[in-house]
Amino acid sequence: MTSINLTYSILLTTFLFTGCKNIHWEQWDPVNINPNLSKDSTFALMDTQKELATFPEQHTTLKRSSMVSILIGEKHSRQDSLNSTYNTCTAYFSSSDTLHIDIGVHGLFGGTGFEISYHNKRFNTKGYQYSDVVYQEKTDKPQHWIIHQQLTLNQPEYKAGDSLYGYIDFKAIERNAIGDTIIYNGKGKFRAKMVNTRFNN
Repeated sequence: MTSINLTYSILLTTFLFTGCKNIHWEQWDPVNINPNLSKDSTFALMDTQKELATFPEQHTTLKRSSMVSILIGEKHSRQDSLNSTYNTCTAYFSSSDTLHIDIGVHGLFGGTGFEISYHNKRFNTKGYQYSDVVYQEKTDKPQHWIIHQQLTLNQPEYKAGDSLYGYIDFKAIERNAIGDTIIYNGKGKFRAKMVNTRFNN
């Protein structure tokens, strides 16, 4: 455990002092495929729960789409935050053939979560936070560093109308637009019905 913490500390220190102006390549890793993932007991539990209402007066008859625990900070334990699994999942295609899985919570004044991009049996994960606050000063393009990421899906390819089931375990660092350093953790199972574009949800 000490060696793992030391590795994280070295990575974070290197990140902070190597100059965030450098262009950073995106880390894309292979995806694990498990055709039996949908039979996991977690999804049976999700069938007994209604989808979370992330907007005021939002009503839905949908079943729960995500049991992913999302935390911002070093530790990853559901005991760290009672609301860590308060999020939903949507899955859609971009204008290209890249599949996007968005897991998070979106409200009237902002949101938090992460997005998984999937293409050619490889994936990349990015955490995000946004709000309705407008910054007048110059901002930089956010940069992301993966500490670790593991993704399992129920099939290698999808089309609109397919049921997607997945498991994610990742940790990443973001240097956001105003220069803050954020550590994201995400771990758990999720599901969604595939749609053609984000606005079909």
